[in-house]
Amino acid sequence: MKRKLRIAVIGAGPAGLVSAKYALQKSYECDVFEQTGSLGGNWVYSEGEGGSEVQSSIYKDLVVNVPKEIMTYSDHHYPITLKESYIAHHHVLEYYQSYAEMFGLNKIIMYHMRVTQVNPMEHNQWLLKVKNLKTNTETSTCYDCVFVCNGRFKDGYIPKIPGQNLFNGSQIHSHAFRVTDPYKGQRVLIVGGHHSGQDIATLICKVANHVYISSREELKVVVPDNLTQKPEVTGFTKCSALFNDGSMEQIDSVVYCSGYLYTCPFLTERCGVKVENNGIAPLYKQIVNIEHPTMFFIALPYVGIGPTTFDLQVRFAMELLEEKFKLPSKEAMLEEWEKFLEMKHKENVPKKHIHRIDNGRAAEIYAEDLAVTANVFKLPPVLFKIFERVLLKRDRMNYRIIDDENFEVTIP
Repeated sequence: MKRKLRIAVIGAGPAGLVSAKYALQKSYECDVFEQTGSLGGNWVYSEGEGGSEVQSSIYKDLVVNVPKEIMTYSDHHYPITLKESYIAHHHVLEYYQSYAEMFGLNKIIMYHMRVTQVNPMEHNQWLLKVKNLKTNTETSTCYDCVFVCNGRFKDGYIPKIPGQNLFNGSQIHSHAFRVTDPYKGQRVLIVGGHHSGQDIATLICKVANHVYISSREELKVVVPDNLTQKPEVTGFTKCSALFNDGSMEQIDSVVYCSGYLYTCPFLTERCGVKVENNGIAPLYKQIVNIEHPTMFFIALPYVGIGPTTFDLQVRFAMELLEEKFKLPSKEAMLEEWEKFLEMKHKENVPKKHIHRIDNGRAAEIYAEDLAVTANVFKLPPVLFKIFERVLLKRDRMNYRIIDDENFEVTIP
């Protein structure tokens, strides 16, 4: 009789929850370590009461930037009473809470537990050191495999720009942004024009005197009268920002919407993977630790159909644990990783964005490759069609999935 596998899951966000769900369904022993006091990861709104460190990047008025219809797991959906496709963040958290309740995950989540170190052992096992943040004590436990699901929305990246130390006004990363009140009557610069930058700029416009958004891409939002798009920021003075077209604007505050950094501070050198150029390397299919293939990274590729993709990644990992398919040789996996990096280079993708999947076709190719490799059911094409339309239109319509191929769009 085979011994039950012991699985450690690091993080109780969307990726950790689905990892735990499949572990329980396979009758494995599973512990989920969550360093905060709540499940849901980035979807837990918090202002850092009591001086505690804020883990989430959710701001008060955040509404999702992709429809909920492509933000679901394969076996759990939003309530039919929730008609709108673009929903407030608290609805998303409620969805994950109901998912955990449905599949009995709450009993295996250990809160206020921070994984401080992960080390490989003999026989493909892992030793985890875990700190209890309530008692300030540390324990060590052995597991057969590790699912790394610690997310990527905690450590904000702030570009180094000449004169930042001279500027007298407020400077924060969007990770710390919560409400618009501090920006009433101000002239505000938003650095970064992707989804969060455009959304935060639009919100601040409601209270600010004027908002400038530094973006290399054309804005895909309805531009208010008090919002001006600017090119790349080249420097700061005490009270102004300089741009690469030679222009200068007087400003009072800066919000950096410049992305996030992957961090895995618990990984030791012996793990065989590391964070380099803001990516985790080397990995097979952006999931499997090539050096120690009983460690899996879930949710590294950031794509609009996140939870569905996480679900597929975990199914891939579970099939591998059950020996339903075999990995290629270590040499072959490393060669595939190098080809993946070469492809990104040819597509002019900066190294810091190697995990980004920014169109529906690329997302579909990645998902199909996982499904075919592991011989598991594929994701329905309709998800990628919706994702592609969302990227093109950005009109926040309501979506209804008709079948695996088709959907309809209606005005909210």
